[in-house]
Amino acid sequence: MGVRGVIFDWIETELHPMECTSDGFIYDDMDSQSGRALPIIYRPFDLGERSHWRDRGAVWDYLLAGRCERGRVLHFGPGDGWPSLVVAPFVSEVAGVDASRRRVEVCTQNAARLGMHNAKFVHVPPGSPLPFGDDSFDAVLAASSVEQTPDPRSTLREIHRVLKPGGRLRITYESLTPYRGDGEHGIWLWEAGRRSCRLILFDRDIDGEQVVQYSLDFAISDQELAGRFRKAPSELTFADLSVERLEGLRDAIVGARVLTTTHPSGRTLAHWLLDAGFVEVLPSHDGAACAAALYDLLPSARRPRSLVELDEYLRPVVAAVVQMKAPTDIDPMITALK
Repeated sequence: MGVRGVIFDWIETELHPMECTSDGFIYDDMDSQSGRALPIIYRPFDLGERSHWRDRGAVWDYLLAGRCERGRVLHFGPGDGWPSLVVAPFVSEVAGVDASRRRVEVCTQNAARLGMHNAKFVHVPPGSPLPFGDDSFDAVLAASSVEQTPDPRSTLREIHRVLKPGGRLRITYESLTPYRGDGEHGIWLWEAGRRSCRLILFDRDIDGEQVVQYSLDFAISDQELAGRFRKAPSELTFADLSVERLEGLRDAIVGARVLTTTHPSGRTLAHWLLDAGFVEVLPSHDGAACAAALYDLLPSARRPRSLVELDEYLRPVVAAVVQMKAPTDIDPMITALK
């Protein structure tokens, strides 16, 4: 067993981590899943920010690929309310469902603050059937959320069930392909409070399309934890860890959890969607990357001067891009048609 395997084995045998679903592992504990950085939801839209252009391109991607303007939309896994609260002005109704009660609470608060009266959010326990009848929605939007469920294939079948005939699922997903080579193992140090932090360790099986995540809760700050490694929190890497160092931190560990998630590649997801009953799967290029590229290409003097102008500029371009077929081996965004 390699050094990395020894670390995970030590966590299993010494800390006996509690098995969790993704809501209990992290999302119930997050005040903001996005770090309060989302344009429109948390920050004014800034036409001078490349990331804001990218975000707006993604919003139009979901609207146009999903063909859901003025329709009834289901948002699966809304996080802080993105993109549901941003697409709400363009649709008749948005229903957001999440396994995390905290995420539903945050989305509901954000909707009220933004005055989005046609957006409602509902808690659905992990792996449970969706609380809607057959053929209820014109479109379903899923942004890196299906892979967070206990059984993604069952989730896709439920999504298919609640879609109307001719309805569309537009889905973004986190494939493990980009981690191949040097990203199979990683860590994330999260500041959970003034005197607490959470260290998450990732064990990614690229070929098996699964990730095992371990979280260690510490009764010390992220600064103090990283300081014991003589590093800043942002500098800490998996290579800094060892069983000896973790044993030296044992007195500060107050909890441990483990989560296993399945992360299909684009090719695998396409097969799953067909097995779930979708009649057509359309891998395509995406509006977010398109909008970012346009920002890079346009001199500042030629860029739109208002959000309305930006929408008029982006909409026809994104409409074309989301119809451009992309190979599944690059893990593109996917539209599935019922």
